[in-house]
Amino acid sequence: MPRPLVVPNLVNENNAIERQLGARCPNDLAARLATQDNLLIGACQGTLPAHLANVLKAIPEQQLLLPRAVRERQVSQKAWFKAVPGYGLRPDFLAVQNGIWVRSFEGADAATTVYLVSGPFTCVDGRHPESIAGETMRLSTGSCREALVQERVYQVTAGAAPQDITAQVMPAQPLVSDGDRKRYGVEATSVKLDAGKLQFGPALRWYADVSAEGKGEPRTYGEWGRLHLGFLVWNGERFETRDTVPRSLWTCDPVAPGDTACSGYADAGRDPFIVNSTAVAGQSATP
Repeated sequence: MPRPLVVPNLVNENNAIERQLGARCPNDLAARLATQDNLLIGACQGTLPAHLANVLKAIPEQQLLLPRAVRERQVSQKAWFKAVPGYGLRPDFLAVQNGIWVRSFEGADAATTVYLVSGPFTCVDGRHPESIAGETMRLSTGSCREALVQERVYQVTAGAAPQDITAQVMPAQPLVSDGDRKRYGVEATSVKLDAGKLQFGPALRWYADVSAEGKGEPRTYGEWGRLHLGFLVWNGERFETRDTVPRSLWTCDPVAPGDTACSGYADAGRDPFIVNSTAVAGQSATP
């Protein structure tokens, strides 16, 4: 049996944490339900928290394929971000700006923070579109003109340069078997990572879109035809793979007053992989 998952908590009444950082935060229902890049709901807008900006500027150009001067200019501008529950003394943060997003994962050691970064990491200039497995980003400056958007994990200790620890802490992307490709009508290159719940907790989800002709069960979920390939959950040290998670680690998106809970786009329909299994509440992070 896998060990119980720890559910982090965060007390952040009326976005007090983000407001202390000088951000403008939602004050009405429409703003609280507004979505940014399918990653943030009810986010605040302002200058990035300093440690997020620093890591984005410090990643080597041969890794994050956007010139450092461009990144420095971008992080000085306003971005969308919010404080999210974490395991450290300070809250974690998720931020999105110009197609790049970053999520911090603080731990017991206040001097060490891990960052999950999504951005243009692999140049695909000259490759045929059908051979590229994943989303790409057009770059208007630098030596690369089109890059594959990927997720990488960096660790920063005591202000030192960020170290790429993806291979040590991130499981490989799951493969879709030949049988499942035929059964569910999915393409071999169609595996995607759902990061939409990182704003609520430390979990992501691998999935593939199912064709209209694909059979719906037993590995599909939701009303939009998705094949479940597993969760990735940050446990304070690394991302571990789970086939199921408790609802407390995959929180439903907020809905308008009067609407049924968990009826939003991301949550509607059957989902046998969200269960009421054992989860342990963690301590609340503090600003």
